[in-house]
Amino acid sequence: MNSTNKTKTSLAKFEEFFSTIYKDDVFEILEKYPDERSLTVNYEDLEMFDPDLADLLIEKPDEVILASQKAIKNIDPLMKDAELNIRFENLTNNIPLSDLLSKYIGSFVSADGIVRKTDEIRPRIETGVFECRGCMRITEVEQTSGNHIMEPSLCSECGGRSFRLLQEDSKYIDTQSARMQEPLENLSGGTEPKQMLMVLEDDLVDELNPGDKVRITGTLKTFREERSGKFKNYIYVNHIEPLEQEFEELELSEEDEERILELSRDPHIHDKIINSTAPSIKGHRDVKEAIALQLFGGTVQQLEDGTRLRGDLHILIVGDPGIGKSQILKYVSKLAPRSVYTSGKGTSGAGLTAAAVRDELGGWSLEAGALVLGDQGNVCVDELDKMRSEDRSALHEALEQQTVSIAKAGIMATLNTRCSVLAAANPKFGTFDQYKTLANQIDLPSPILSRFDLIFVIEDRPDVEKDRELAQHILKTHQYSNIAYDIEPELLRKYIAYARKNVHPVLTDAANKVLEEFYVSVRTGGVEEGTPVPITPRQLEATIRLAEASAKLQLKNEVEASDAHRAISLQRRCLEKIGMDPDTGKIDIARVEGRTPTSERDKMRIVQQAIKALEEEFVDVPVNILKEHLAENHDMSEEKTDEILKTLKAKGLTYEPRNGLVRLLED
Repeated sequence: MNSTNKTKTSLAKFEEFFSTIYKDDVFEILEKYPDERSLTVNYEDLEMFDPDLADLLIEKPDEVILASQKAIKNIDPLMKDAELNIRFENLTNNIPLSDLLSKYIGSFVSADGIVRKTDEIRPRIETGVFECRGCMRITEVEQTSGNHIMEPSLCSECGGRSFRLLQEDSKYIDTQSARMQEPLENLSGGTEPKQMLMVLEDDLVDELNPGDKVRITGTLKTFREERSGKFKNYIYVNHIEPLEQEFEELELSEEDEERILELSRDPHIHDKIINSTAPSIKGHRDVKEAIALQLFGGTVQQLEDGTRLRGDLHILIVGDPGIGKSQILKYVSKLAPRSVYTSGKGTSGAGLTAAAVRDELGGWSLEAGALVLGDQGNVCVDELDKMRSEDRSALHEALEQQTVSIAKAGIMATLNTRCSVLAAANPKFGTFDQYKTLANQIDLPSPILSRFDLIFVIEDRPDVEKDRELAQHILKTHQYSNIAYDIEPELLRKYIAYARKNVHPVLTDAANKVLEEFYVSVRTGGVEEGTPVPITPRQLEATIRLAEASAKLQLKNEVEASDAHRAISLQRRCLEKIGMDPDTGKIDIARVEGRTPTSERDKMRIVQQAIKALEEEFVDVPVNILKEHLAENHDMSEEKTDEILKTLKAKGLTYEPRNGLVRLLED
């Protein structure tokens, strides 16, 4: 059957199809026209009605869709003037982006991906109205989607070949280009995601935002780039279907579910999952336990007033070089069903959140960064301390509110960053000093540090027994090149995906009581004036998330007292490591969050009082006499005095009239 006969047959079949199956939908759209001008057809309905017509749609989409648009006008006289779009959903021809090669050009396909970038909406000329420069005769010419405007070949009145385009009388259609890339869960380690250009028109424009997970249905076409002369593929979009941005995009068979449920009943499931987290790295059990809980996450709460309480856990690992921080991050990025790995050294703030970039025509568009692409998954950021300070500030909103607000180049937008962040950083001076605060040893500001639920410090201290075990572990790994897993990585990925999708534990009264007692008992040590504040509500919320993750790890629908105890134990060990003040022996949350500890503030006050007292005798106080005074009366070392004087000067509380002299600045 030739092309003309096929088109006529398609027209007749579509008239019957719309009249019998979609008649009510057609008239419903007509009532809302022109506000709504698209009829969505389920491809499965078309396939059941006429398999040959459904196959022809895949092979010759442009002709068949045009026939469907003509057919719908023939159903009723009211349809004659209505310009309706026919859009097809649930296409069976779903192709991964990486497989959309030249053999599919001209075919009707669907593909899943994450929207990476959207450009400005622009008009495209659909019907050009031309005026003959000789006789002023008006001629209309249908335009293709190419870049060049097609003029009439000659005037039918006078035979002239010179025409003027009447722009205001011509007919236009809205058009927008966008770019999507492969879903992250489809990539194997180290594979660069395939990207695809999309062209959206009419009522499909402005339907996509960077970071959206969508299924695109359309015709794969190609165009020739003017500069390079090479051909480039794109999808002319017919239909957009939003996909739920869930953590778990893995396909689970019934056999997989049975294995997962059986595994959850193992009394040692908690230890097995911890041991299966970065098993090539020896030790660091607390870090691995925290990461295991992070992979499962807590329960997201949506309050009645619209407030969203995040369930994602943020973890920061600070440690000496060569202890395997980067290796842990790389392993987690491969283990998590959806993850993004990036390094702070080569990442800008826009690369983490979103960037405003110029498109080919000079307009501005948004391009999603790592945190937006990792929405509903894990984002691993190595060498966080190596980022520029102006780039790190982009993390503030993303970590706590889990959104990114963009106001650049006239673009105002808010994008979701509902992800868990696992970050690593090195101490400023190479090794960690437990007698100095965390903020003094890591190049990260207090607002960033305070947004991490758990901060771990890993030190590389010589220990004969541990060093021997580590050496044996490394040598054995190199000798046999295999690792004994408690749970195979692929099964663990499916286990995590199943838990994230199906398990949403809630707190029991018993768990509430345990968490309440923990918070109140720890806070009791800070009720007296001048004593450090041990923890804040922020740490309580982090502990709740840990408890929920512990229950989810065991596929339980309720958070029990045992889960609360496990979360508290992990939180305590973390706080005691980095929050313990060596001078007072008490936990001071200011040390954890990068603020000035209470003991430091007390010493600063003592130095200020000493300067004030000595000013009555000297006016400009000699630093050597101040040091002697503080050593005799407050047992303060010269090094500590120099450190505090430097801090007071930086804060603008003191100044040096001359070298070797110090004086307080008056209020």
